[in-house]
Amino acid sequence: MENRILIIGDELLGEQGEAANRFAEILLCREANRPVQFSINAPAPQTLQQLYDRASADIIGKKAGRIIVGLGLKEFKRGGKDYMGVFTAYETLANEILSKTLVPIHFLTIPEDMFPAAPSQLTALNDCIRGLQQKDEKRVRILDFAAYVADFKEKQLERGKFGRSLYTEEGNPTSICNTFMALFLYDFIKRELK
Repeated sequence: MENRILIIGDELLGEQGEAANRFAEILLCREANRPVQFSINAPAPQTLQQLYDRASADIIGKKAGRIIVGLGLKEFKRGGKDYMGVFTAYETLANEILSKTLVPIHFLTIPEDMFPAAPSQLTALNDCIRGLQQKDEKRVRILDFAAYVADFKEKQLERGKFGRSLYTEEGNPTSICNTFMALFLYDFIKRELK
């Protein structure tokens, strides 16, 4: 359906999918006359491989008009994989979505602070995710949340440190981070829908 937005994400979108749900609510409130529906699978309990295995039902079968993907963080937190191992599974899923749909797809990058154990792994994964745009420049957009967060942190430091922490010490998003992500998604999607 042209007006359905499918959101697939892991803890990047909040421990209980709070950022995805807030984004949906903001869009519904701000765009009251726009016919839009949401299908939210966040936090997705499946691994990237399981999402790929079930893509025909859980992704393609949803018949969305737009897909937002925020995955990869769960794979790091489960351990045992480096960024290349995570991206291999991520890219396989991305290729499946691209080959079986004709809709715009938006891939989110992951702020390095969300995996304090090895932030450089997220930096490398984000570079790979940004490269996905080359697969289909008309349909694929990168939602560079990692760069957006870095800019936010820089602005905070210009005026001294404030109590606006986006993440816990373990890298989990705070309530303000979920709202920040929801506003980021809203600003981007609003421009795309015009």
